[in-house]
Amino acid sequence: MKQNRTALILIACAVLLAVGAFFILNRNNEEPSAVRQEVAEPATEPARAPDWVDKGQEAKPDYSASTAKPETVTPPPAAEPEKPEEPKTIEVSEDKVVTFTFVESLSDFLLHRFQPRGPNGKPDSLATAVALNRYYGRELDGFAVSGDDINASRKAVYDYAFNPAMLRTLYNIYAPAFMVHLVDTAANTEREYTVGDTTENRTLTTDEIKVMLRLNARRIERTAEVFHAFADDPSIIEMAGKYRRAAKAVERANGQLQAAMADGKATGDASDRLKQAILFRERTRAEIVTHLKQVCQSCPESELFYLSQWAYRRTLGQPEEKLKAFGTAADLMDDLAGRFRAKAEELK
Repeated sequence: MKQNRTALILIACAVLLAVGAFFILNRNNEEPSAVRQEVAEPATEPARAPDWVDKGQEAKPDYSASTAKPETVTPPPAAEPEKPEEPKTIEVSEDKVVTFTFVESLSDFLLHRFQPRGPNGKPDSLATAVALNRYYGRELDGFAVSGDDINASRKAVYDYAFNPAMLRTLYNIYAPAFMVHLVDTAANTEREYTVGDTTENRTLTTDEIKVMLRLNARRIERTAEVFHAFADDPSIIEMAGKYRRAAKAVERANGQLQAAMADGKATGDASDRLKQAILFRERTRAEIVTHLKQVCQSCPESELFYLSQWAYRRTLGQPEEKLKAFGTAADLMDDLAGRFRAKAEELK
C-alpha cells in the first residue's frame, strides 16, 4: 500500500509540474493587453545638407541698377523730431582796459543808428567812422580809465590799444562775442527805430537784421579802404600835416588882421596875407580829398578829410609804428565785414 501511495504522489507531482510548465511557456508567446515600460527618445536623425548642395544652387540674374537702394521688408523707423538748437554760449576773457562793455556799447551804437525804413523809404544806417569817433569822444564807454580829463584818457586808450599786436589780441577776444551779442540784441531787445516818418519801439525782424548787417558791412569796408591807403601811402599823412600847418597860418594871419584893425592901422597887407593863407589851406584840403577819392569813390568828402586829420593825430611821434597799426586795423575791418555778410546769409 505504501508503495502504491508513494507512486500516486509522484505521479500527481509530475502532472502538476507539467501543467505549470505549459502555462509558463504559453504566457511568453501571448501579448499583454497593457504594458508598462520606460519610453526611450527616438534617436536623432543625422543632419542633412540643403537640397541645393546636391542639386546645385539656382542663380537668378539681377538686372537692377547698381545705384538702386536695397529693398526693405519693414519700413525704416520714423525720424526723431529735431531738438531746437540751444543758444550759443561764448566764454570771453575780458581785457583789463577794453572791457566787454565796449562790445555792448558798440552794438548799441550800430542799432541806434539803423533805420528799418528811412525818410527816403529805404533801410539806412547812419553809422560812420566819423560818428563812431565822436561817439567815443564824448565818453569812453567800455574802457577802464581813470581821471576826469577826457583827452588824457583817450590818449591812454590809444597808446594801449592802437598797435598791431594789441589790435589783433582784442579782435580775437571780442569779435565772435560781438557778432552774437549784436544779432541777439537786435532780435530780442526792444528799442526805438525810425520807420518812415514815425518811430516805433520794437525789435528787428530777421529780414531787417540781415539788411542792417549788409549795410554796416559796406560801411566797415569803406573805412578799411581808407585805412589801407594810410598804411600804404605815407604821403597822405604828410598832406594832412601840411593842412594843419596851413590852418595855423590862417589863424596867425587872422590874428594880425584883427590886431591891425584894433590899433587903427592899415589893414591891406594883413588882409592879403589872410586871403593867401586861406587859399593855400583850401588847396591843401582839396589835394587830400582828391587823393583819397581815388581810394574810395563812394566816401563823402567830409568823411575822407576828417579821417585824414584823425590819422595825422594818431601818428604824431610814432609815424612808422602807427602806420602799421592802420594796416592791421584795415585787415581786421575787412574780416569783420566778411563776418557781417556771412551772418546775414546764415539767418533764415
